[in-house]
Amino acid sequence: MSAEWFEVKEVGDATWAIDDRGSDVMYLVAGQERCLLMDTGWGVGDLPALVASLSPLPLTVVNTHGHPDHVFGNGQFAQVYVHVADEAAARKLPSADMRTWIVDGVLPKPLPAGFQFDAWAVAGPGALETIQDGHVFDLGGRALEVISVPGHTPGSICLLDRQARLLFTGDSVLPGTVWLHLDESLPLRQYHENLRRLQAFSDEFDHILPGHADLQTLLVSKDILDDLVAGIERILAGELVGREEKTFAGDGLRCDFDLCGIVYRPDRLRA
Repeated sequence: MSAEWFEVKEVGDATWAIDDRGSDVMYLVAGQERCLLMDTGWGVGDLPALVASLSPLPLTVVNTHGHPDHVFGNGQFAQVYVHVADEAAARKLPSADMRTWIVDGVLPKPLPAGFQFDAWAVAGPGALETIQDGHVFDLGGRALEVISVPGHTPGSICLLDRQARLLFTGDSVLPGTVWLHLDESLPLRQYHENLRRLQAFSDEFDHILPGHADLQTLLVSKDILDDLVAGIERILAGELVGREEKTFAGDGLRCDFDLCGIVYRPDRLRA
């Protein structure tokens, strides 16, 4: 089941990107004693089997935030870490109608052989453990530090791998469009302040690995972070105004910058 649904690309030493059939990208990194899986995707493929085929080491699992396309596979694992501010979102089980909509209208086809909707539709979040800013996942000779970046969601995090000089950003920084128009998203000013804090770590990483990207062009220049911060500053200063954008999760204004973009709500520029 895993081979027919997921696509894997090694993006560094003991570092793998796992494409969830074009919907999202998860990452597995290995140290000397443990490995760490970032996000669990939609949960329709046998992710544990795939991870075991890549590394035999004991596994730790963490969510970059609590949205369904990043946490629905949590129930396949014994324990998953999530930022305390997104714990409720990660525990939330969508209605049967929402699950049907996801399967019929969101997930690419064909679904994996052996996929059973009834079992998937009632799968819970698994055993969640909460973390906060500054938590360190020690993998043995390799450590990843949690950097809280509230914005896309209240509990969104990035993970800094100083040894490999990589920053795993989830949906907080993307080469596409960051959604800040969701009900749970923070005001644009607060997101901007948190991105500025993230910039303080820029000397400690060379590339960004985001939660959504083309698997073939996955290593993103860290310049995208500066581009995002500068673009938001122009919106807040009134120099840029986005065009109307309608999405399945609500409407907002879209601004495209040089390397990335954002969808935001004009009534939530500031707290």
